Amino acid sequence: MEHYERLSKIGEGASGVVYKARDRRTGETVAVKRLHVGDGEYSLSEETFLREVRCLEACRAHPSLVDLRAAHHGPDDAGAFLVMEYVGPSLAQVMREDRAGRPLAEAEARRVMRQLLEGARSMHELGVLHRDIKPDNVLVDNRGDVKICDFGLSRTTDTAADGAPYTSGVVTLWYRAPELILGSRDYDAGIDTWALGCIMAELLAGAPLFRGRSEMDQLNKVFDTVGMKDMKSWPGFARLPRAESALCNRSRPPSRLREMFPALSAAGFDVLSGLLACRPDSRLTAADALRCPWFAEAAAPEAMPDQPLAPCGAFFTASVAGVAKAIVA
Repeated sequence: MEHYERLSKIGEGASGVVYKARDRRTGETVAVKRLHVGDGEYSLSEETFLREVRCLEACRAHPSLVDLRAAHHGPDDAGAFLVMEYVGPSLAQVMREDRAGRPLAEAEARRVMRQLLEGARSMHELGVLHRDIKPDNVLVDNRGDVKICDFGLSRTTDTAADGAPYTSGVVTLWYRAPELILGSRDYDAGIDTWALGCIMAELLAGAPLFRGRSEMDQLNKVFDTVGMKDMKSWPGFARLPRAESALCNRSRPPSRLREMFPALSAAGFDVLSGLLACRPDSRLTAADALRCPWFAEAAAPEAMPDQPLAPCGAFFTASVAGVAKAIVA
């Protein structure tokens, strides 16, 4: 790691600390993630490190997924490091700080969602579940492109070949699919597409759609918003550990999703409601979502104007006509 000069701290999560750094050999700016090791948890961190490396290597070279440059696992006191491309601020920073909660126009949201879904489709085709997609784990570069990052909770589906169940304790609460809250340990890529539906709603509303204070509060908010249509007829529902919860047996109104997004086009709503289908076997896959008419709706590609960066990483800039067309960071 002597080849990298630490410049500044970018962020810190449960699995490690991320720094902005410079490669002394090439001058390239990179992101270096140091995983937490020691304190009696070394073996767990080592397993997490190896799993994250495996998932990042599987997803290399896709424009919507962060690229791994190098990985290093030293002695116990040296730690474990991942060197990745440096992209820019997170989508969460941009939406909640630079835009101060102002929603995106539909064309802007479509541009972001196209890239996120393309990244997710590639991940899933490669047999990788991200298991923590959220705005904090989406980065925005200076050309307006977005990339999914932080594969610390990811795993490859072939690791389940031994029959060991997945853990249900994944995905940050506000973006956690209902089957996870109900205790499912037999889930699939639908947990990632649910999270992408939550991000789509957040882009269009300017704020997270489901802001639960606990798992049960989160589930209640989900059911009150999208209803429970056909949920109980889902073949796996009765086997879920929390299927008998009072929340699952309460009378619910029909979905209120449409009235919450009245300006969204019919094609756009088909994508949103398909990603936020409560019943996982009815939920859109990333590949199916990309085939929806919404992504063919624009008369021309949502091209990004070539403009300099604004102070503080401002997110959207307006075109000459005054219509916001792009994301910059």
